[in-house]
Amino acid sequence: MKRFSLVVAILLLSTICAFAQIKVFSISDSEVSIKKNSFLYYLPQSTLEIKVTVTKETLVPGPYSKYAEKYLCIKNAEMTNVSDVKIENVDIRQIAQPDPNACFMVVCDKEANLNYNSRGIVTGYNCDSQTEISYDEEKSHFTKASNIATPLFTDYGVKQNFTKNTDTTYKVVEVDSVFQKIPIYNKVIISKDEEMKAEEAANYIIKIRKRLFKVLTAQFETETPPADIDIMVNELKDMEKRYLELFVGKIVKETREYVFYYTPQPGLAEDRIPICYITSNDEVVEQKTANSEPIYLVLKNSQAARELGDFYGRQTARPEEERKEDGVVLQDSCRRFCIS
Repeated sequence: MKRFSLVVAILLLSTICAFAQIKVFSISDSEVSIKKNSFLYYLPQSTLEIKVTVTKETLVPGPYSKYAEKYLCIKNAEMTNVSDVKIENVDIRQIAQPDPNACFMVVCDKEANLNYNSRGIVTGYNCDSQTEISYDEEKSHFTKASNIATPLFTDYGVKQNFTKNTDTTYKVVEVDSVFQKIPIYNKVIISKDEEMKAEEAANYIIKIRKRLFKVLTAQFETETPPADIDIMVNELKDMEKRYLELFVGKIVKETREYVFYYTPQPGLAEDRIPICYITSNDEVVEQKTANSEPIYLVLKNSQAARELGDFYGRQTARPEEERKEDGVVLQDSCRRFCIS
């Protein structure tokens, strides 16, 4: 038993001596100089990567919207573009950046197995593998707004875009000393105007509905209904929808993603920052404008490390000479080194 206690004591003493060989200094200390077996590292600084997915739905009016009530009894059909913007999703991810206010130098009696990534952030000490910490530049990335292209509608004319117009003229001739008017008919091919095309499209919608009614009520020319009746119903409904869009318009959906980074400030119990702004034209912009409403991100401090922060504050508040006598400077640096 005594032998076992002696072995444990020796191991503990060896561990203490091993830790005593490592010294950590802040590079902000003017008295610190580069020494043999010294290494520089940064502590990570928590930064939030915020991705906001915004969906914009725009109702583009159909080319025959002003004839919707006349030919289809559809009232209040939109005749101008109407858009609606909503936030589809907000994804917040924590990433690590080098903290410019937390750069330290490690001094050892021999070469230390200090692990850090390509950005100089410390990832471990005496670790077999190096753990890479993600890094992104603190810069907002807003997608450039692009004009919504006019959607393609179904053909305006159902049968043809031209029609024959008959002009009637009269020729006065003398028959048996009597003057008579003889009509002369001239057929001229003209292009259909917008209202003529709208009427023809409306009549075709009514025809599709009649066909659909016959299929749904099993009015077939043969006693046995066709096997592909479901396909017929779906195709008729799709045709009706595409031609109905000529009068009521169609909705164009556009999804955009906006990304920016924010580093929370220490010591704040709550922080409220604007992510972006939505203008009166339903556009998302990065800077505040005259007619815009901000979208805020509210952060609250959980106070999980409050006691540790108070303890650290009490130690740093002690006079420098007193801290050096008690070795607090070394413990302070080691504390920051170990929690990294």
